[in-house]
Amino acid sequence: MPIELPPLPYDYDALEPHIDEQTMRVHHDKHHQAYVDNANKALEGTEWA
Repeated sequence: MPIELPPLPYDYDALEPHIDEQTMRVHHDKHHQAYVDNANKALEGTEWA
């Protein structure tokens, strides 16, 4: 069962003005998704895949 990135439990703009919506989208949708994708690649062929 592959690891999946869960959706945020709040809107991307919920932390404004401290963290803007674009920053939240980049970190969640790009950076964190890359961590999940790389973890799934590392687990390929193992009992955890």
